[in-house]
Formats: sequence, C-alpha cells, structure tokens
Amino acid sequence: MSGTEEEQPETAPQRPAWDLRSLPPHPAPPPPPQRFRMPIWGGVLVGVAIGAVLVVVVPLALVVGLFFLRYLNVPPEPDGAPVTLSSDELTGTWQDDRGGILVLAADGTFSSTQVCGDYVDFDNNLHAGFDLPSRLSASGKWDAGDSTNEEGATSVDLGFTYGDGEISGFYDARSDGVPVLWTYVGDPDDGKLCVLEKAD
Repeated sequence: MSGTEEEQPETAPQRPAWDLRSLPPHPAPPPPPQRFRMPIWGGVLVGVAIGAVLVVVVPLALVVGLFFLRYLNVPPEPDGAPVTLSSDELTGTWQDDRGGILVLAADGTFSSTQVCGDYVDFDNNLHAGFDLPSRLSASGKWDAGDSTNEEGATSVDLGFTYGDGEISGFYDARSDGVPVLWTYVGDPDDGKLCVLEKAD
C-alpha cells in the first residue's frame, strides 16, 4: 500500500442473530412487595375488641328480639273492657261456645258440665292445657273479688276436688255491652281463649 492511504480502524466481528450472546441483558426482576405483619399486641387488641362487641351486641339483640316478640305478638283478648259485676249479676248460668255450662248459685256453690277453664292444681303443679283437661265437669265453691290480672275487673274463683287434687279455676269479667267471663287456657302466648256468656 502507498503511504497516502489511511488505515481503517478494525471493527469487531458481528455475531449472527441466533447467537443469544448478542442480545442485551434482561433487567433484574423487581423485588417482591413487603407484606404487612401485624405485631402480636395488635392481634390481641383486635381480639379483645371483637370479644367486647360480641358481649354487648349479642345480648342487646336478644333483648330487642324478645321485646318485639312480646309486644308484636300480643295474645288475643275478648272484645270490650274490664268490668265490675255484682254477685247478683254473676249468679246464674254461663255457657261457652261449645255448650259447656257453668252454674253459679247464690249460696256460693257451683256446678259445671264440660265447661272450659284455666284449671290449676297448685299442690301437684298441674295446669290445664298441659297436665289437666281444659274442660271439666265438677261441683264446688265459688267466690268473687278484684282481679289480679285486669284492673277494674271482677274475678270469679272456683274451688273443687278433681281426682286426688284440689283444683282452682279463674275467670275475669269483661263487657262490650254484654258481660262475659273469660280466661286464657294454658300458655297465653298460645292464644287459646275460654269465653262464657250469660245464658239466663
């Protein structure tokens, strides 16, 4: 070569495309996100808070539920209002809707024929609708006084022997123009009424 020719710089040899060494290096993957770890005392506080909520909320919910059951599911009552009846007004024959008869005599005795009632044997803890029939035929004594269930109502109390037990029966007086004697039979929430109307 002549001295006038410039020397060309040497270039690095080119690698073919299939040579993976010619590719740029892959970037390193990002580090995994750090997970939040609650300290032990934090878990204890959360558990105490949940327990406190359950202790307060669950009993409160039960009380509210019982309130609504008590006041939204009111047992039925006969029409009218509590009324005071004299002995003369009580004396006579009373009849229920199935033909049961209760006869209250002026001398303080009574007789009944399959009449409905809320009968109770206090000595043996027996109750009509559970352990005693809700309809009985009997004879015994009756008395009248102020009701302990309804203010302003006359109560009629029966006393008689049935089987080996001394049985009591109770009625309260109501009137919507026509006086009646009435009582619940068994649990009042069951809504079973016994209503007697004056037959004479």
